[in-house]
Amino acid sequence: MKKLLLVLLSLIVSLGLSGCEKEVETPEPTGFDVPDEVYVNLQELPYAEYLNLSNPVVTITVEGMGDIVIQLFPSIAPNTVNNFIAYIEAGVYTNNEFHRVIKDFMIQAGAIDDPTCIISGEMTNNGFENPLVHDRGVISMARIGGDYDSGSSQFFIMHAKSNFLNDEYATFGGVVSGFNVLDYIANLNDGTNEIPSSPVYITSITVDLKGKTYSSPICIETD
Repeated sequence: MKKLLLVLLSLIVSLGLSGCEKEVETPEPTGFDVPDEVYVNLQELPYAEYLNLSNPVVTITVEGMGDIVIQLFPSIAPNTVNNFIAYIEAGVYTNNEFHRVIKDFMIQAGAIDDPTCIISGEMTNNGFENPLVHDRGVISMARIGGDYDSGSSQFFIMHAKSNFLNDEYATFGGVVSGFNVLDYIANLNDGTNEIPSSPVYITSITVDLKGKTYSSPICIETD
């Protein structure tokens, strides 16, 4: 009899007949709904000729989305690569944001308060031969307005080919995986401005130097 009463009491509570409704908890959001990456044949990438197993590999981990993996091309823009590696190893990109996002153009990150090194732009219109064009997936160095010698920590990744940037900005690598994350971030632009509709945080940027040693960047002396 006692066991029967306990069973009945349990049923009453579970059915919400005890005088108050059972509270239903709302599940916590699990992150962004990023589609799985479609297979990418690296040999079909427009910058395949520059891919090399000995190139340094950068992994950009984006909170709630996944990783964008990039090969850097020291043969294309050596000082720009050295500069990017130095900023990565200094840890300045932790909790940084992709603050500028333009669909069918590019996504930009790396803004910090006090850049430690300003470099000369390694692009054709600044007297440096750089054959890597701004195809989808290419990473390039941001700079200030018309000042070719103002690159520092900021970089951008091309969402779509943009030939008008060629010779004007220093390209220095290309995405090898994580195009799904690149596409998702680019599509966060709401069409009203260049700010993503949701904040896009970089958890970390790490670099695998493949056992090589890279020099410190040559910085421009500033007053």
